[in-house]
Amino acid sequence: MASDAVQQIKERLDIVEVLAPYVELKPAGKSFKGKSPFTSEKTPSFYVSPERGMYYCFSTSQGGDMFTFIQTMEGVDFKGALKILAEKAGVELVKEDPKKRDARDTSYAVLEAVTTFYEHTLRSHEPAVAYLKARGVTGQTAKVWRIGYAPDEWRAGKQALEKDNFSIEAQRAAGLVKGDAGKDPYDVFRDRVMFPINDPSGRVIAFSGRVLSKDSEAPKYVNSPETELFKKSEALYGYDKAKHGIRQMDFSLIVEGQFDVVLAHQAGYHNAVAVSGTALTPHHVSLLARLSNRVVLALDADRAGIAAVKRAAEVMLARGMDVKVAQLPNGEDPADIITADPARFKQLIGKSLPVIEFLLAVLKTQKTEERALKLAVRTDVLPYVLLIPDHIDQDHFVGVIAAAVGTEKAAISLELERLRAEKKHQPAPVPVIKAPVGPVVGAPVSISGRLQALTDYFVAVYTLVPASVQPAVSRVYTEINEQEITNDTTANPHQVSQLLFTLETHIAKMSLPILTDELASRLEELRQLKIKAALKVAQEQMRQLESVPESDTAPLLEEIKALQEKRQTGVVTVDIFAD
Repeated sequence: MASDAVQQIKERLDIVEVLAPYVELKPAGKSFKGKSPFTSEKTPSFYVSPERGMYYCFSTSQGGDMFTFIQTMEGVDFKGALKILAEKAGVELVKEDPKKRDARDTSYAVLEAVTTFYEHTLRSHEPAVAYLKARGVTGQTAKVWRIGYAPDEWRAGKQALEKDNFSIEAQRAAGLVKGDAGKDPYDVFRDRVMFPINDPSGRVIAFSGRVLSKDSEAPKYVNSPETELFKKSEALYGYDKAKHGIRQMDFSLIVEGQFDVVLAHQAGYHNAVAVSGTALTPHHVSLLARLSNRVVLALDADRAGIAAVKRAAEVMLARGMDVKVAQLPNGEDPADIITADPARFKQLIGKSLPVIEFLLAVLKTQKTEERALKLAVRTDVLPYVLLIPDHIDQDHFVGVIAAAVGTEKAAISLELERLRAEKKHQPAPVPVIKAPVGPVVGAPVSISGRLQALTDYFVAVYTLVPASVQPAVSRVYTEINEQEITNDTTANPHQVSQLLFTLETHIAKMSLPILTDELASRLEELRQLKIKAALKVAQEQMRQLESVPESDTAPLLEEIKALQEKRQTGVVTVDIFAD
């Protein structure tokens, strides 16, 4: 089971050793400290506790254990972090069909072998080398990105792989050969400059090939077919190399093609990525949002590019991301601009507009008549404002739009409300799951918000209080929360990490009587809030029943009465001698 594997990994690995390749740590009492790997800082604010197996970064207010750290640094989900750390610890994960595992491992191996073959072939093929130089790609960049060349022969790749003892079935499973049954298969990629597409861990899973011959009637770009390893809706070209850059620069730069990504990195934008043969998907957005909530789209300025901006904005704005768009000159892509003048590209990125303002600017070039512009704003811009989850941000753009089209904010707000009403009568979209965020400073705290805060507090404080106090705290907490404190999966690991570091000294200075009074007070607050939340649910059910003729409300009235009585009795105490 995964929980057993997690425990084994934590027993075998020291958190300091896991974090050491990412951040320089120095002893600081019982802990270690260093400069945050999540941001640029001069004074160390990143602390690691080997004793508790936890870290906390005070400059970015995030923390957790070795799994959350690997998730953040490598841009993977929990499964990905589990695989990385299991391999490092030598822990075997959940059993799977050996045949399926062997087939997947073979696909990785055959893709690695053909990548090496393409790299070697490039060195001896002068036209391909000359083409890359003409596009502005340096030798070092080609090496880092493992760019290669697929020979202009029907079966060169196939034959090379057969010499390495890879079967036709293995090559077909990896998406490298095709052909009708009963006939000799042939290479998918021929006479193409080859760009390996990697998974988040840097393993080759597919290719994108750009045709070399100018006279060829073949498609300019060909991507690998979808395989067990490669799913277009999940893969982002350059993501494995851009993870650190996105985190350091605090925004993702989304471009259109492989050359755009490679040259953007070469120009210093180590946060650039591109989709591979598909539109941006919620999965792509999820990968990027793990690293930064900010995005700049640098896509072509033609009609297709603007349509791509709209599709991307639709997914990202609903996720609550800050989306900007670089205004590229018509007919020029990032690769062309960087090759001609890298400084100019930097200026264009620096002047990026929020996507709402970009869409307004596009409309102004298309609609010269005032009334036509106003009508177009309703259909082409306001739906995107509606996607923004933050109402203050919505109000800001209402003002921007009103000023741009020469009308009152009230008129724009009214149209926005009409659109919102229309949307309610449409089929509900698939909900977007957003990452939890902390409460807004100064905002009223909801019952659920305070319950979460208390849950985080007790999960953290339980490991800090003396052993003589733990049984009493655990017993009362379980009675109130109906879940054992050591197995409460609802706690926020980032908040628990912060509390561990901030409460440790505070708890150590408290006398036992004061500590038990403090714990009793918080447990009583937790009890009252749980009752209050249950009352709220019961009262809402009562309101619904009252609207139904001849409904039996007696059982619900009894439940409400019992809950109200419960609020007045049974004040919590923490008796360390009761267990």
